[in-house]
Amino acid sequence: MAETRSKNMLWRWLLVCLIPAASVLLFQLRPNHTASSHLIRGIILACEFAFLLKFVLFEVISHHLRNETALKKATLWLLLPLFLLLLYICRHFGLF
Repeated sequence: MAETRSKNMLWRWLLVCLIPAASVLLFQLRPNHTASSHLIRGIILACEFAFLLKFVLFEVISHHLRNETALKKATLWLLLPLFLLLLYICRHFGLF
């Protein structure tokens, strides 16, 4: 069972990395024309972040409850792309 769950790790990495990358690329290629579209795009990015964070945390908790420490550590690395997305969201809203 653990082997099947470890094979799904590639799909998790693709999900956590490609969804935000695609939306950021789309937003960079199609610039904002109004302040409201800038705000809407920031809200979309924040919703993506919240959804993906919940996804990763639920996976980590499920690995923890099954005592799959190796998969739990591998899943925790999925927080790195989410941290980068959070930095981009802060940059998008002009924090730095």
